[in-house]
Amino acid sequence: MEVTSLREPKMADRVATVLRRMFIRGEIPEGTMLPPESELMERFGVSRPTLREAFRVLESESLIEVQRGVRGGARVTRPRRETLARYAGLILEYEGVAVKDVYDARVAIETPMVAELARTRNPAAIAELERIVEQESQIRPGSDEAVDQLTDFHAAVARLCGNQTLQMISAMLHHIIEKANRSLQPTKGDRAEQAARRSAKTHRMVLDLIKAGDVEKATELWRKHLQKGEEYVLSGAELSTVVDLLE
Repeated sequence: MEVTSLREPKMADRVATVLRRMFIRGEIPEGTMLPPESELMERFGVSRPTLREAFRVLESESLIEVQRGVRGGARVTRPRRETLARYAGLILEYEGVAVKDVYDARVAIETPMVAELARTRNPAAIAELERIVEQESQIRPGSDEAVDQLTDFHAAVARLCGNQTLQMISAMLHHIIEKANRSLQPTKGDRAEQAARRSAKTHRMVLDLIKAGDVEKATELWRKHLQKGEEYVLSGAELSTVVDLLE
C-alpha cells in the first residue's frame, strides 16, 4: 500500500480522504485490518494524534471500526444504511420536519418505481416479487415477523426498479418509516392484523397489475396503498419528528 506523504493543512481530513478513496475503490477490502498506527504514521508523515483524528472521521462514517486494547486496530467496514438514515434524520430534525413529510416523500419516490416495473415487466423482477407475495400469503398477522415480511415488498420495489440512487434514497426513507411503523402504532391486535391482511392483499393486486403491464392502474393503486399506510400509522399518534424515531 503506497501512500504519498502529506504536508498540507488539515492533515487529518486529507489522510481520511486518501483512505476513504482506497476503501471505495476496493484497494483495501472490507474486513481488512489496517496496518499498525506506527506504520501508517510513517507512510502518511503525520503524528499519532493526527492519524487518530482521521480514524475518528472514518469511524463516524462507518468506514472503519476501531477496536481498542492490546489486540486493537482499525478494521475496514461497509457503510450501513442505518447510519445514513440517522444522519438524514438529524438534518430533517434541524429543519423541523415531521414524520408525515417522510411518508409523503416515499409516495413521490416509490410510485414511479412501480410504474417502471409495470412498463418493463422484467421477468426476473416479477419472479422476485412473486416470491415475496407468496411468502406474505403465509404470514401470521400480528406475529413479530409480520411487519418485516410486509416491508420486504416495498424494499424489493426499490431494489428492482433499476435506479441505484433512488434505491439508496428509498432505503433511507424505508428505515425511518419502519421505525415509525413500530413506534407509533401497535404491531399486534385486531387493528394491526386487519392492516397486515390488507397490505398483503394489495401487494398481490399491484403485482398482478405489474404483470399485466397496466402502468396507470398499478401506479394509482400503489399511491393509494402508501397513503393508506401513512394514515394508519399516523392516525391518533402525535406527529413525532424524525429523530424521535431514531433514538
